[in-house]
Amino acid sequence: MKNIYLIGMPSSGKSTLGKELARNLGYSFTDMDKLIETREQKTISEIFSGQGESHFRDLEKKTLHGFQPDQSIVIATGGGVPCFNDNMEFIKNNGVSVFLNVDVNDLAKRLYKAQGNNRPLLDKSQSEEAVIDTIKKTFEERLPFYKQADIQVDGEISVTQLLWLLDQYIPV
Repeated sequence: MKNIYLIGMPSSGKSTLGKELARNLGYSFTDMDKLIETREQKTISEIFSGQGESHFRDLEKKTLHGFQPDQSIVIATGGGVPCFNDNMEFIKNNGVSVFLNVDVNDLAKRLYKAQGNNRPLLDKSQSEEAVIDTIKKTFEERLPFYKQADIQVDGEISVTQLLWLLDQYIPV
């Protein structure tokens, strides 16, 4: 069965929704960031600070290209995965892509609360206003890539609703 790639900004719910979706479909689930951290034995932030963003983006591409088509996997991509190294083209050619389009203000609030988490592109000392500005700018830069997804979901969605949308791409 086709792989499903969940794309969107950090804190858009890719991992949470992905796990539940995989359970409902009888698929396996993979979080790309967690997979990279396990393989590298470093956090994403440590990779960014030690080897730089370019090295991290190369790791993302290598990880993404390690997924073979039709493996019945729900994959929560990192927020930037579709935006670098022609990764969106790979995603589109190897499965069904779903863009979780969460309101940028909601994302900013979630990310500001989670600043202690593994978010390398956010300065942990930033004010809430600065975080919101950074998120908005990043979102605007990434949106053209995200909008290439097969399915776009605006706001919160239940697994039942997503299964209904996926039915046109994958017999569920």
